[in-house]
Amino acid sequence: MAVREVMNMSDCNWCNIEKLSENVYAIIDKNGGWFLSNSGLIDMGSYTLIIDTQYNEKRANDIINVIKNLGLPKPGLILNTHHHGDHVWGNHVIGAPAIIHKEANNMIKTLKEIGSSIYEAFFPQLDFKGSKYTLPDIVIGDDGIVIESKYGPINVKYLGPAHTVGDLIAIVDHANTIFAGDIIFNQVTPLALDGTVLNWIKVLDKLEGISKGKKIVGGHGEVTDEKVIKLMKDYLIHIANGTKESLSNGISDPLIIAKSIGPGPLKGWSLEERIVFNVARAILDFQGKPPGEMVTNLPELATKMAKYPLK
Repeated sequence: MAVREVMNMSDCNWCNIEKLSENVYAIIDKNGGWFLSNSGLIDMGSYTLIIDTQYNEKRANDIINVIKNLGLPKPGLILNTHHHGDHVWGNHVIGAPAIIHKEANNMIKTLKEIGSSIYEAFFPQLDFKGSKYTLPDIVIGDDGIVIESKYGPINVKYLGPAHTVGDLIAIVDHANTIFAGDIIFNQVTPLALDGTVLNWIKVLDKLEGISKGKKIVGGHGEVTDEKVIKLMKDYLIHIANGTKESLSNGISDPLIIAKSIGPGPLKGWSLEERIVFNVARAILDFQGKPPGEMVTNLPELATKMAKYPLK
């Protein structure tokens, strides 16, 4: 992988800026935990394309300041990789047209009136000022789209349900880079709660086929490459196999299953306790529930997750 330049900007205390090519940048959150996600910037020639807009007003404004400090054109278009708040709640601050997948758009329609309120009690340490859903301007289907730029096309693809039902990736061939959203996590345990474990494995197979030699910017964690795809796939297979075996033995409590199988290949990654949510989603997969169907006992699951042994 080519050498990359990492810049720390004083007016963005939560992020590092990674220059991936002459006109493509990753904005990497230094922590990568709950709601602490990454964004991307692509100089399109006459405007800047922003990939994901962060979870609150301050962080979205920080993106605008980063664009100014880098000398990039003004924001002109947003690509939201999926519907989760930490990737879309800053759209209204940026004020540019936004692109999203049709399934993610459906989720935003459902969640629009709720906004950040259901999370404020669970994450009192976070600042949800200005956090709100806004309906996107451009809704695309499973065939994806190509966005032309001065430097080369941006190929936006839908690989199927994974982290959520509406995950998009952006392939930037002229920068040898893929912005993968939350299909990829790096050193931060992935979360399948309102997606699917089983189909996420298939999506990673597809991603593996197009990522060889490319830099990968996931939704959380440092810029990486195709090696992390195998790690994530092995983890999800580990979750699926352990859950299936436990169910066959009459064990259906996600906490008990999570404790018995452990994190497997992702041992040492942060937020290991998310395994409880991932097992719960795998149970729904094996029950034949469609991707994205949420568990009905979320508060109980959150309590179980807090009881998962943290070492």
